[in-house]
Amino acid sequence: MKTDIDKNFFEANNVSIGKKTPMLGIALLFVAAVVFAVALSLDAACDMKMPAIMVAVVMAIYGVARIFSMPSVMVYEPTGEVLVNEELYFEAKEKDNVMELLRNSEVKRLRSLAKDSTSHPLMVELYATQTESIVIFRVYHYVPYSYEPLTEYRVNRGKRY
Repeated sequence: MKTDIDKNFFEANNVSIGKKTPMLGIALLFVAAVVFAVALSLDAACDMKMPAIMVAVVMAIYGVARIFSMPSVMVYEPTGEVLVNEELYFEAKEKDNVMELLRNSEVKRLRSLAKDSTSHPLMVELYATQTESIVIFRVYHYVPYSYEPLTEYRVNRGKRY
């Protein structure tokens, strides 16, 4: 649902979409370069030269694939924090309480009231930083076969207690 959010919404709220650089991909490229260098330094008559080159090529291809296949994340630019996506489910009768908690940025309390099952008719799509310096949310209700939005995306900055 991240693609539903308008680009202007991101710009107005200092949120950008970026990719994390995977350390595994970088490590694989480094190891592949070392193996390739060792393979090239081996004597041409050595039986291990060709398998070592093949291992280096496979590791390099896998490392590049890992780097380019990483999912994008939303980042709150002023603090550099990553926004984590959560879907929280509630009973329909809790709608007013859920809306009040969202307005007051009481995310911890909201999480504690959430149900364990996805079979509840009220869903909150929540993007929040770990310190809750920004919270983006949208409330949905279940109609047969899908969840329909009740609200537009809204933003709360900073904790209010």
